[in-house]
Amino acid sequence: MTAARKAVFLDRDGVLNEMVYDEDHGLLDSPRRPDAVRMIRGAGVFIADVRRRGWLVVVVSNQPGIAKGYFTIPELDSVHAELRRQLVAEGGEGAAWDELLYCPYHPSGTPGKPNAYVQDSPLRKPSPGMLLEAARRHGIELAASWMIGDGLVDVQAGKRAGCRTVLVAGGLKLETIERFVSMKDAYPDAVVARLADALPLVTA
Repeated sequence: MTAARKAVFLDRDGVLNEMVYDEDHGLLDSPRRPDAVRMIRGAGVFIADVRRRGWLVVVVSNQPGIAKGYFTIPELDSVHAELRRQLVAEGGEGAAWDELLYCPYHPSGTPGKPNAYVQDSPLRKPSPGMLLEAARRHGIELAASWMIGDGLVDVQAGKRAGCRTVLVAGGLKLETIERFVSMKDAYPDAVVARLADALPLVTA
């Protein structure tokens, strides 16, 4: 019988790449074009190091912009290709993720712009569907794995899948984070400023 594998699940936006200011909606959002992709320094080295130690790396990302009509799946694919290129440029061939899963669904979408992706989905974080699907495909032992993200939905999805969790909090003060996570029942196992700081935790 094949032994179960361990994985590090990574959110995408705010963890692997920087968020982009959306002038149309006045908020930070996912990059919509390859030329807007800016990898966060250290992400490629992190992935390469984790994979070199025998862990799978699976990216799990909510991408509701598909349901909202902000961009198409081919455009999203081109963003992922550019992010992968930048990761490999920093960390070498080992910095390419093992699998990337994304959820294109959103329950409300954009008013007046209906499409097939406007619906609820068990894949959409904080539901654990993407993690469970990856575990099924790759024989991943979820209790021995980690979910790393910059949002409470990432922590919630990881906990619901049975993983240990890390919140990438940037410059937020720990006291502020603790108020939020206690309200949302989403207390992570660890809080770090950036992805690179999580390496000693997940490889200990």
